[in-house]
Amino acid sequence: MNTNTDRFSENVTAYDKNGNIKTLQRYGQTGASTYGLIDNLTFTLGGNQLTRVDDAVATSAYNNGFEFKDGVKQANEYNYDSNGNLTKDLNKGITNISYNCLNLPSVVTFNDGSTVTYTYAADGTKLKTVHKTGSTTTTTDYCGNVVYENGVQKLLLTDEGYVTLSDSKYHYYLKDHQGNNRVVINQSGTVEETNHYYPFGGVFASSGNVQPYKYNGKELDAKKGVNWYDYGARHYDAVLGRFTTNDRFAEKYYSMSPYQYGANSPVGNIDVNGDSIRVYTETQSFGHTWISVGEGSNMTVYSYGRYNGTNKGPDRSSNSLGNGSGVLLKLMGDEAKAYNDKKAAGGMSVFVVTDVADEKVANILDEKFNMSTTMPDNPKSDYYNSSSARIIDEYKLTSNNCTTMVSDVLNKSGSNALKETRLQQTSNFGTWTTIPIVNRFILPISMQNHLVRISKPGGVVYKTR
Repeated sequence: MNTNTDRFSENVTAYDKNGNIKTLQRYGQTGASTYGLIDNLTFTLGGNQLTRVDDAVATSAYNNGFEFKDGVKQANEYNYDSNGNLTKDLNKGITNISYNCLNLPSVVTFNDGSTVTYTYAADGTKLKTVHKTGSTTTTTDYCGNVVYENGVQKLLLTDEGYVTLSDSKYHYYLKDHQGNNRVVINQSGTVEETNHYYPFGGVFASSGNVQPYKYNGKELDAKKGVNWYDYGARHYDAVLGRFTTNDRFAEKYYSMSPYQYGANSPVGNIDVNGDSIRVYTETQSFGHTWISVGEGSNMTVYSYGRYNGTNKGPDRSSNSLGNGSGVLLKLMGDEAKAYNDKKAAGGMSVFVVTDVADEKVANILDEKFNMSTTMPDNPKSDYYNSSSARIIDEYKLTSNNCTTMVSDVLNKSGSNALKETRLQQTSNFGTWTTIPIVNRFILPISMQNHLVRISKPGGVVYKTR
């Protein structure tokens, strides 16, 4: 191992008090068989916003590999608008970035006249990108989980990988613990692509670049050297370890820079969509559904169930329906991590909900938790007299359980995750009308099946496990 020291590493050597990176060193490949320091970066900041980056190393990464490109050396290499959105990155040759009302980039303009144009739905879902470089135009359309390129169906995205529609062949991702796509194999098991990542997401070694979904499973736009990952709510620049725009929920994390990634702990944390609401489903045995907000050490898990045992009949036997005291758990920090780790060992699915602030969800659940001071009183309960547990109502297996609780919270928060439309025949024979449906699921498997069906990158719901 010692012989490979500093071959590929990324070290943040200083942060400011807000958690902005001030200095960063990156080691990589400098020749066919040599390795060394490829980036020694100093960040100049105005508050939380970047104004300049200087690289003290002249050595370049081998074979045009991943590294910071110090394109210019001047003041104000980076500018921002009044909403905190990056409008200029002269080191990438970007002279202007315009934004829509959702603070999503609409047009990126380069110093050679090239452009990237984005089109979105009203909820911010990306529908189209158009790259124009000289006389070459590449148009990519996103229609649900189907990706078109220049009007031709190219990819059908699935939870496990994708289908190339030109030949109807399946391709599968092998992922690491963060959901990073490390290997792509075809349906015969042949390796088509491998990727290795620096902690903050840069690809330091790869082979067979056959598809664009890389770090955290996010789409990487490498055209024109932009190298931004699309996280749906905003774009991420892995070479700087920063998002290009403000965190729209920054007021909840006042101790952190609104541009930082993953609480500056990219090995342990991920930022799936710039948001942090997760719904978990477990379908083994009777199953379970629960929810969390926040990231890393700031995560809070809320889980509702019969954590005080079930009601007993006159003969002290459990009632046939398994009803009992309805207990809401509020687990934070290490308790939250331990709970999810235990559940993960038994198998669970994880879905990120992107269309509502986690503060709304937390407020709804905190109100339920705080309305009671009664703790579980069953000595056999894992949460006996625990301050992390409150008896809030009566658990009823068929009408008030863990899955109905999560359904009610999502619907009350204003999320569209459980909303859909269905066709219904009218009184006029042969005619149909669309009616809105707001689902309130009872079974964990029903919730899971719905979330799997609507899950897609950049959508209201995105499956990560």
